[in-house]
Amino acid sequence: MRNRILFICHRIPYPPNKGDKIRSFNFIRHLAGNHEVYLAFLVDSKDDLKNIGPLEKLSKNVFFETISPKIKKATSAMKALLTSQPISIPYFYSNALQRKIDRFLDDHVIDTVFCFSSPTAEYIYRSRHYNGMLKTIPWIMDLIDVDSHKWRQYADTNSQPLRWLYRREADYLLQYERQIAKEFQHTLLVSESEKKLLNRYFPASNTEVICNGVDLQHFSPGQGIIRHNTGPTIVFTGAMDYWPNIDGVQWFARDIFPQIQKEVPNVQFQIVGSKPSPEVKNLAKNTGITVTGFVDDVRDYFASADVCVIPLRIARGIQNKVLEAMAMGKAVVCSEEAMEGIKADPGEGLIVAKDSAAFAHAVIRLLNNNTDQQEMGRKARACMEKNHSWAKSLENLDLLLSGQ
Repeated sequence: MRNRILFICHRIPYPPNKGDKIRSFNFIRHLAGNHEVYLAFLVDSKDDLKNIGPLEKLSKNVFFETISPKIKKATSAMKALLTSQPISIPYFYSNALQRKIDRFLDDHVIDTVFCFSSPTAEYIYRSRHYNGMLKTIPWIMDLIDVDSHKWRQYADTNSQPLRWLYRREADYLLQYERQIAKEFQHTLLVSESEKKLLNRYFPASNTEVICNGVDLQHFSPGQGIIRHNTGPTIVFTGAMDYWPNIDGVQWFARDIFPQIQKEVPNVQFQIVGSKPSPEVKNLAKNTGITVTGFVDDVRDYFASADVCVIPLRIARGIQNKVLEAMAMGKAVVCSEEAMEGIKADPGEGLIVAKDSAAFAHAVIRLLNNNTDQQEMGRKARACMEKNHSWAKSLENLDLLLSGQ
């Protein structure tokens, strides 16, 4: 049955070049193949205005509002601190976008509301149609992961006053997630471990798991331009203003990379990703470490890597960087935290390291054995084809919309 779906994102779901955008864009693209999709979202950078066009081609209609992150951070913090509300709710809420959504609902009948990320529930709760038409149709929320737990992890790894602020965000966001799980007909999560975590905090019988996939055509062996590196090369990719990535590369550079340098001459560690924080930029002062900043095509760096590493100590959901590296046919060494939600057995295209010594040992062994690198890469690609294609991952979404 063809549904009319109002799909609300907390930020523009294009281009699919970072975690939440990869998932939301692939959901939208998949849904648009069989349903009418009406898309609403916020734009937090004027540079993203050029990315509206591709979304208009997928959607019947697009509604958006542009916000200023600096102003939003200040005003949303003040609003939240004066109320019993998580800061992320007012940050991702726009009265102007609410008016556009409500005016659309004045004249159109829809079959389903799909909210992507917990703050977008506000557009249902504050709608003037809340007690009218919206009460007659199903609501689907993709929490992706248990975001409140992420803030709890942040609190545990920071000192005051950030510890207090992050703990507050965790507590109030958990209350909001509980409300969503109670009121939405379907609540989606990215992995079975996230589902178990949510149920550890509170019982939720309406949860479904839809795992992330990877674009197997875009990320595949042979894609990307081979770069001429000066020695054996280790690559990490990710948004470098994101705290778990910052913490991860700092740990690797401080505790793991020096062990590798003692055993592998001229080894290089490339940190690839946009908006590197000051802490990340400082790592480039160390011998053998390069911080690239934004790159046009991350596949060039995957293609040129001998080993890809994901040394995250704080992680939620599924790490797309693991899926992409494995889809490119690369040997991967990751932490236990970064392994969460990946449908692969340790040794099946990736090695899971429990501590810095084990991490260094695994990377050294791979750098010194090209045959092992290639065999792991072959297994990694086969694993992605078997378990993480988007078509396979989104089968459950089709079943959910069909009422099964």
